[in-house]
Amino acid sequence: MPTLKAQVHLDEAYTNQAVINALKNSSRIDWQIEEPSADNAELQDLDNIQLQWAEYELINWHYLARHATNAIANAYCIRKGLIRKSQLSYNITKYLSKHPESILRSAIPETWLFELDHVDYFEEAMNEVFEVERDLLDPDTDHMFIIKPSMANKGAGIKVFNSLEQLRSMFEEDETDSEDEDGEETDAGDGYNFDREDLTQVREWVIQRYIANPLLVDGRKFHIRAYVLAKSNIQVYLYRDMLALFAMKKYSTEDLNDSLIHLTNTCIQTDEEGFDEQASVKLFWELDLEKKDLEHIFEQMKNVLADIFDACTSEMTTFQAMPNAFELFGVDFMIDADLNVYFLEANEFPDFKQTGDKLQHIIEELFETTNRVAIEPFLLQDTEETIDKKMVKVYEKELLSL
Repeated sequence: MPTLKAQVHLDEAYTNQAVINALKNSSRIDWQIEEPSADNAELQDLDNIQLQWAEYELINWHYLARHATNAIANAYCIRKGLIRKSQLSYNITKYLSKHPESILRSAIPETWLFELDHVDYFEEAMNEVFEVERDLLDPDTDHMFIIKPSMANKGAGIKVFNSLEQLRSMFEEDETDSEDEDGEETDAGDGYNFDREDLTQVREWVIQRYIANPLLVDGRKFHIRAYVLAKSNIQVYLYRDMLALFAMKKYSTEDLNDSLIHLTNTCIQTDEEGFDEQASVKLFWELDLEKKDLEHIFEQMKNVLADIFDACTSEMTTFQAMPNAFELFGVDFMIDADLNVYFLEANEFPDFKQTGDKLQHIIEELFETTNRVAIEPFLLQDTEETIDKKMVKVYEKELLSL
């Protein structure tokens, strides 16, 4: 069994330890694991390092390029065409113009790019998404939409709205800022403040038509968090062990401002009184649904992912697969009451911690499987593909490599 070196440096201790445990459990490689102290700088001391598993900003891309046949890293350098919402929307629109029969035509909620430099230009910005404005002004129907920052994650800045007034208020900064007892300014706000950062400064958003008839379990809305492994140049796998992440409150459209009804990101629930991890995070295959319905949903996910990656990898300026790289994406799907699957977004470096303590083994098994399917075959130069029952291949294509 060969002895190889790995450097592991992930900000979240939960994930960092799970990666280390997975490598130590390898039956084919005796991993010597280094945990360097790096602070917003590339990993530099890479003498004879075969694996970099680190935060994107810390990966030494020059080293990876110089050791294209005997070193591998846990991310692709260029993949904004998949993970940036506005760029993905553009890629999908272009793809559908060439492939009108694609499942993406029905599996992607109707989407608009919304750019706003300042609230004073709100009316001009709405002219660019006139379909949204038209529907909001229609007195005979109650159209609902959801708006998301193009680059934010963990539910930051996401709002549901059904009126122009609601949308505009997101971008209006409260002019009655006051000072706290220490003399520091505080924003009084109007319900649209954000805990993580001031997203009123965000210029690029996407607006999507809200899926108003979600499939409910126990009266609550949920989305599926799937883990997708992309490796080399390029093969894409869907991991069978998926999570169902639930909203904290029963579903209703009467209060669109209550994020605990409409948003299913568990990270926004953990500080709420009455948060129950076991009620908010469940296994997809254990949902109270017919087995045939679960399989039907899974098949749709496979087909959607195949076309998503076909659309993204066709645009080399925004997605470039590298032979000596792999990446795990957190992909979110929504299911409606008719069991139709909708692709919501793909997240780079997903928040594995939201899996929770009870299901932590899912993440460790995911990393062990990633090691078997993506890392070991590359470094040991296997000539045959590694088959794993939990990693279901959904897409394969030989891409040009720069």
